[in-house]
Formats: sequence, C-alpha cells, structure tokens
Amino acid sequence: MYTYRRGTSTVVRYNSVMGDWATRRANFQLESHQQFAAVLSTRRRQIAMRLLLPAIVAPVYAVFTGSFMTVMAGVIGYLLLQAIEVWVFPRALIQQRMVHTRWRTAALAVVAVNGVIFGSVGIVAAVFGGPWGAACGALWVSGAILNAVLTSVGCRPVFVAALLPQIGYFIVLSLLAMPLGASPGQAAAFAVTAGLNITAALLAWRLYQNTLAAEREANALAQAATAAKSAFVAMVSHELRTPLSAVLAGAAELEGRSRSACDRLSARLILDSARMMNSLLNDLLDMSKIEAGRLTIEEVPYDLQSLVEDTLKFWSAAARKKGISLQLETGPSLGWARGDPFRLRQILNNLLSNAIKFTDDGAVAVRVITSTQPHGEFLQVEVTDTGPGIPPRQLERLFNAFEQLEASTARTHGGTGLGLNISRQLAKLMGGDLTVKSLAGDGTTFSLRLPHTRLEGAVEREDCEQPVAPSMDLRVLIVDDHEINRKAFSLMLRPFCGRIDTAKDGQAALELLSINEFDVVLMDMNMPVMGGVEAVRRLRGSNGMNRNTPVVALTASSAVDHVDQCRSAGMQAFVNKPVEAHQLFAAIEAVLGSINAEQDIDCPTYPGTGGSGGSSDR
Repeated sequence: MYTYRRGTSTVVRYNSVMGDWATRRANFQLESHQQFAAVLSTRRRQIAMRLLLPAIVAPVYAVFTGSFMTVMAGVIGYLLLQAIEVWVFPRALIQQRMVHTRWRTAALAVVAVNGVIFGSVGIVAAVFGGPWGAACGALWVSGAILNAVLTSVGCRPVFVAALLPQIGYFIVLSLLAMPLGASPGQAAAFAVTAGLNITAALLAWRLYQNTLAAEREANALAQAATAAKSAFVAMVSHELRTPLSAVLAGAAELEGRSRSACDRLSARLILDSARMMNSLLNDLLDMSKIEAGRLTIEEVPYDLQSLVEDTLKFWSAAARKKGISLQLETGPSLGWARGDPFRLRQILNNLLSNAIKFTDDGAVAVRVITSTQPHGEFLQVEVTDTGPGIPPRQLERLFNAFEQLEASTARTHGGTGLGLNISRQLAKLMGGDLTVKSLAGDGTTFSLRLPHTRLEGAVEREDCEQPVAPSMDLRVLIVDDHEINRKAFSLMLRPFCGRIDTAKDGQAALELLSINEFDVVLMDMNMPVMGGVEAVRRLRGSNGMNRNTPVVALTASSAVDHVDQCRSAGMQAFVNKPVEAHQLFAAIEAVLGSINAEQDIDCPTYPGTGGSGGSSDR
C-alpha cells in the first residue's frame, strides 16, 4: 500500500514537472515568435533608411577608392535582397509566419545574407582603395554593426545573425591592414579599434536589452496595478450599490406615502443624496473603465433634438432656484442622429451642472448646431455661463482627474473633480474633443465637437417619458443574494403585484420556477451557488411551465460583455443597479409588451439612476 502511494506520488510529481516544463516551453516559443515578429516589423519600418543610405554613401566610397563597378555591384545586390525580404515577409503576414520554425529560420538566413552582402562592400573598398579604402571599409562595417544593434533589440538570434558577418569582416580588415601598406603600429591600432567597436556593440545591445526588460516589467506592473484598481473599484461599486438600491426604494416609498410637506421634504433630501452618491460612484467607475480601456461607445439611433431639450428641462429647476436663466439655441432642425445618446447626455449633464453651480447671476446659454465641412459633418455644442471665469494659468489644469482649481470648491459644491476629465475622455472616444475658453470675470464657454451622422426621416421609437407603474396583478419572482435588495424590489412592486416570491440564488429560483408559474423574473447576475446566467440557461433549456417567462437581468455592472451574456442566456432586458422604480417598471413593461405582441426585443439596457452630472470640477 505504501509503495503504491509512493509510486502514485512519483507519477503525480513527474506529471507536474512535465506540465510545468511544457508550459514554460510553450511560453518560450510564444515569446520567441513575438520577438522575431517585432524585429522584422522594425526592419520594415526602416526600409527607407536601409535603401537610401547605401545608395547615397556607396557611390562616394566607389569614387574615393577607385572601385566604382565592384562597389556598385555589391550595393545593387544588397538592394535586391531588401526587395526579396519585403516580398518574403509582407507586413500583414509577419505575425502569422513567425509562429512556424521554418519561417523564423528563413528570417535568420535573410538577415545573415543581408549582412554578408552589405559588409562585403567594405572589403572591396579596402582591397581596391589601399589604406584609405581600409578606413572607409571599417566605417562601412561599423555602420552595419550599428544597424544590427538598432534593428535586432529584443531578439538574440537575429542580433547574432546580423553581427557575425561584420565581426568576420573586421577580422579580415585587420589582417589586410599590413599587406595594404599599414605599419605594424597602425595595424595594431586598427585591430584594437575593431575590437573596441565590436565590444561597444555588444554592450549597447545588452544595455538596450536591459532597458526593454525594465520597460516590459514596468508596463506589466502598471497593467497589474490598473487591473487591481479596476477590480477593487468594481467590487466596492457592487457592494455600495446594494444599500443604495434600498435607500432609493425606501426614500421613494416615503415620499409617495408621506402626507405632510415636512416628511416629503425629508424623503426628497434622502433621495437626492442617494442619487448624488450614485453619481459620484458612476464617475469612479467610468474613470476606472477608461483607464483600463474597457469603456465602449454605442452606435444607435436617437432623437438629438429631444435629447437636448430633455436635458435642459432636467436642469431648469436648478437654474430657477439660483435665479438664472437657461437658454437654448439650436439649428433649424437637429432631428435624428446615430451615436451614443447616453454618453452625450452624460457630457451635457456635466457641462450644465458646472455652469449652473458656478453662475450666481445672469444666464447659462446652450448652443447646438450641426455643420458640414470638407472632412465630414460635425455636431457643435457650446455651453456658456456668466460666472467668474477661469484664469488662463488654471485652464491647463481644468481637465486633470481628481483636481479642482480651488480648495474651497469641494467644500462648497462637492464632487470628485472627475466630471470634466471623463467628459473629455468620452468626447475623444467618440472621435471628437472638449475644449474651453475663459477669462477671469468674463464667463466660461465649453465647446464639444463630435462627428455627426444624420438620419434622414423620422425613426419610430418607444415613448421616452417615464413609464407608469404596472396596473396588472403580476406574479413576480425576485432573485438576489442580498436580502436588502430583495426587500427593496419587493417594496417597489408590492402595490402593483398580486404575488411576490423571492430566492437567494439561481438554484433556489429554479426550484420555485419548477412548481409555481410567474409572469416575470427579476434575476441578479452574480450570486453564490448558481449565478443568474446559468440559472436562465437551465430555465430556457427545460420543459417547465416558466420556460418562456420573461427575465429581467439586475446587475451592478454595465459592461458590454455582461449584456451579451444575459442576451445569449435568454434574458429580455438588462437593468443596472441601483434601480429606481420607474426603471424597473420600464423594463417590466418592455418585456411584457414584447410577449403580448409575440415579438422579440433586443435586450434593452436601463442604465440605472444618476449620471455624471453632479461633480464639480472648477
């Protein structure tokens, strides 16, 4: 028994060692072909220099040494070899071909032959030009060595293939020095110079290698730090959105049921504070996504005119409260466009929020026009205020993340200093830019310029007004691992639903779905035991009574891949946490409407409460 266990352990250790060796070998091979591909790509970028420099220098050497025909023949052969290299290793196929060993061998052969032909010009110059020809030949070979260092950094085989012919030529030149008329001292000096040249090349290549390794390590550490920060922000966000959902639901319920104005005011204060917290949270999430390169821009039809007007209506109350006017100037008809309405609204919210906050009297004017220029059609949005303005020396810091121009700004207006930074980043992701003009005491103008795709004609769309609560007695199943969320969603739906059941994970939900019929399921995505995606896949693959029951995904993440996951699993809508009642009602109405009409809907996304309109950046 002991022997058997020992033998098994030995086998396990052997398999582990072999597995590790195989992994290291695979990683080495991958790194090897990547290095080859990088070096060949570098050589492709330098093709103009590799062609032009010899073509200019070689005739000078030929005339100086008196060996015109021989030198020019070598140069022509060299130039033909460059053409062969470009033909054998086209730019589009370098990455693919370097995976295979035979192509890496071919690349080494091309580099070596290249070096042999190029360096031979130096030998010809020495043989036919005497001592001066030897000096010219040495310079020629030194240039070849320098090029080998510059073009093969990161790939030792290529460097060796390029360097060896030139070392051989330096040895030949040293041996030819005395037969060509040099004194013993001159020959010795020539040999020492050649040795120093080769040594310097080796040291330079090694230094470049160390620099590249340090740069790769720094990049890896930076990427790891960014990934860790993004993961942390996502985790904190998920945990904060859970209590925020309960706060929003409870405050909305209190506001709706309160009889006294004082109670309604208190509930409104709680609701506004929760929305502000969510706005700050959204800013941090957006910044994290931008830094990680994971924020995507949508391309969907939207009513540009309505978007602008609705956004100004949203801020009209805040403007009236401060006693300032909110003005809008648009072109003849903005009409419909294709782009990302959510991100455009986010930028407008940020600009209007800042303009209103920093304007104590006067007006905030919004000008929206479209223009056709030689290189395309553009949307121009200008937000101008009559505030105190910004000194020129502070304008350059205005778009910096986590930075506000005055220390008192955060105390007076709050915010993270992220709004304008995120807005500019969003503008650049959409192919445009966000700029600012301001003078101290003369107001500020922010200009948003974006590529514009106009849609001709009217586009049918659903009513954009906030939906009313469902009026039917619905049988709803709420699936969420947090009890707070289950209570919050139940509180929202209780007045309008005949029956509400809850489950703490996907497995428990499937058990309830197997014995009870429901009209709609609200499904969280990330849960222990069984997540929402897997639960819905199993539900759609079953033959139970709820196989075709519509499912609304509830999640704290708005990543595109999550939306794709819920769509592929069979969910009909996607709602981001924290959820307010009107967003939940909109999703339920959408999925029930599609079922009643016997139509499929394309997993609409309801972005959740808030936006990035509450942060002060000046």
